Amino acid sequence: MTTLPLDGVRVLDFAHMMQGPWAAEMLGDLGADVIKVEVVGTGERGRQSGTTFLNGVSAQFLAMNRNKRSLAVDLKHPDGLRVAEALIGTADVLIQNFRPGVMERLGLGWDRARELNPGLVYCTASGYGAGVPDPRKPGQDLLAQARTGALWLTGTAGDAPTPAGPFVADVHAATMLALGATAALLERSRTGRGRLVEVDLVGAMLHQTVQEVVSTLNSGEPPRRPAGVPGSAYLEAPYGVHAAADGFVAISLTTMEALAAGLDAPELLAKFPDKEAATAGRDELNALVSALVADRPAAEVLDALDAAGVWCAPVNDHRAMTTDPYVRWDRRRLEVEHPVAGTVELAGNPITLDGDQLPARRPAPLLGEHTAELLAELGLDVGALVAGGVVEVPR
Repeated sequence: MTTLPLDGVRVLDFAHMMQGPWAAEMLGDLGADVIKVEVVGTGERGRQSGTTFLNGVSAQFLAMNRNKRSLAVDLKHPDGLRVAEALIGTADVLIQNFRPGVMERLGLGWDRARELNPGLVYCTASGYGAGVPDPRKPGQDLLAQARTGALWLTGTAGDAPTPAGPFVADVHAATMLALGATAALLERSRTGRGRLVEVDLVGAMLHQTVQEVVSTLNSGEPPRRPAGVPGSAYLEAPYGVHAAADGFVAISLTTMEALAAGLDAPELLAKFPDKEAATAGRDELNALVSALVADRPAAEVLDALDAAGVWCAPVNDHRAMTTDPYVRWDRRRLEVEHPVAGTVELAGNPITLDGDQLPARRPAPLLGEHTAELLAELGLDVGALVAGGVVEVPR
């Protein structure tokens, strides 16, 4: 692509870990010049996070920080603060997800930032948002799933609730933060004014479970997880995951006629003739379907169900996913060359423009990789700031 929608937009990424950095990466994917402002010496916490490292580089960090430039600066040093203030004066968007009060103590809170740049879109990501007893209480994905009722929905009756495999609260909060930033930029094009945009993990998790929240609170019926089969607390059987002889089969929405035909089991239709019966007898129906599937190869079961019109899919791991023709990993993957980690395979942004995938213009940066470049753009004395220990450049 020669142009991207956010070409010319400058984003300051003061964020760490996942929620804020991923929001910034999404804006970078769309063309923004994202400057990752990091701590001298260690960088942001994501550089040390996760359990997978490629030549010492965190895979988590590589995933969240493509299409960015890194500036390593000591924000507690007066000269470092002046560097940050100079950057804010040139920026369109600022993203931060420190605990409440941290940016204010650094002298870079919303009130100060809009003095420096009245058109700035200032984005704050947090765990709990405003009005909670202790806004400094640590907020994290699993804790947001737990507090909002989302965690309770997942798993089977009688067992402990099961966390979602991906970090779904962080993912959705990051997406909503990026959406809020772009909406505020659009408004600014009409008014010239910036905005304070705030998204928290709890609100994002509630937004993701909106149909379940509305169902429970308006019907008075508490959710009931199915027995035996991981599925949905709100949908009738056989919705969920059933074990076949050599893998697992996900069965989604279906009529009893289609299910009975696909499993060659007319007794299912006789016993559960409609949705009401399938809902009332959910646990029994799940057990019957699981028994019919258990001794058959997963591919055979899927072919039969698919031919009958049952909505179904294989349960892939991340290796099998790459060969699934309905995933089309070849259309979704990106590959970048990182100076330390080597060749890195990434999951691309799901947005396409005019049929084209958004590019990875840069791999995740080394700590301070672009410090000298950025200071030169600001007209600052790179050598003096490096000599004074205010900023860091890579060796």
